[in-house]
Amino acid sequence: MEYAVHRGKPVWALWFCYVALIVIGFGMLAKNSMLIASQLNAVSVSLIIWNIDFFSRIFTDQHWFGTTKYFFSNSLLLPARLISLEHFFLVPLALVALYLIRGSIKWAWIISLIEVTAIYIFLHITTTGDYNINCVFNSCFLYVPNDNWYPLRWFALIFSMIAVTQLFLRLFLLLPEKWYNKQA
Repeated sequence: MEYAVHRGKPVWALWFCYVALIVIGFGMLAKNSMLIASQLNAVSVSLIIWNIDFFSRIFTDQHWFGTTKYFFSNSLLLPARLISLEHFFLVPLALVALYLIRGSIKWAWIISLIEVTAIYIFLHITTTGDYNINCVFNSCFLYVPNDNWYPLRWFALIFSMIAVTQLFLRLFLLLPEKWYNKQA
């Protein structure tokens, strides 16, 4: 976030992954699993897609999703490349923290929905879309069309990602049911 401000582009600090990194840090310090899970809900699917696209570019010289084209651009400065490496460790770090804290995540999806909606509205009110933060103005994915339906499609995709991640956290990690019922 400091780098974004230093470069004269403070709006860059509103990328979901950077917000999530900070909020997960607060969640870890406060031992609040609800905060950590809410950020996992908001970013996990996107970061998995980012990582797949990164490695597809490395191993096949093709971008399967088109989300990491900027990373391989000659115009991207080294500090920005180093900062982007947080895409690799954010989800595993948050999962380990969530496991260690073992608190309630039952309502994390609500925090996620409020957060992404607030950031979406804020970006539409305060920016022109020059940087297309969080893909709110135009699709960042090769397979998602930009048309009049894009804002609805954006919310449907983001809300679906949140729901899938929340379901994964609740069901597939096999966290004991007492974690969900425990007050955070």
